[in-house]
Amino acid sequence: MGSGRTKLNLATTLSIHNLSEEQRLVILTADYFNTAGRLIHRYVPEPIAVSPLGTVEAFVPIEDTRGGTGANFVVEGDAEEAIPEPLIEAVMIGLEVTQSYSFVSRGKAMITPSR
Repeated sequence: MGSGRTKLNLATTLSIHNLSEEQRLVILTADYFNTAGRLIHRYVPEPIAVSPLGTVEAFVPIEDTRGGTGANFVVEGDAEEAIPEPLIEAVMIGLEVTQSYSFVSRGKAMITPSR
């Protein structure tokens, strides 16, 4: 922030939206990596089926600063048939004294039918 000497910690909610109206999306992984590219946490210990037009979320609390300034999520999904690319967004929110900050970062996923 400002001069670059102050960091603003952010709470992060990762949302994975299944945009298919008919097919389920299976989330295989949602792995969280720190700035150095080291795995911090696996948010999906086993596959999660997301119903048509459904959403799943993962939350990183503001106190969890292990990710650093360049943290990343890597999400893998699968589907029985071709489906629209899911919408993957990270909403980040922080508060510094009387100022609040929020922004959204969109990701992309590659979904391929399993055979």
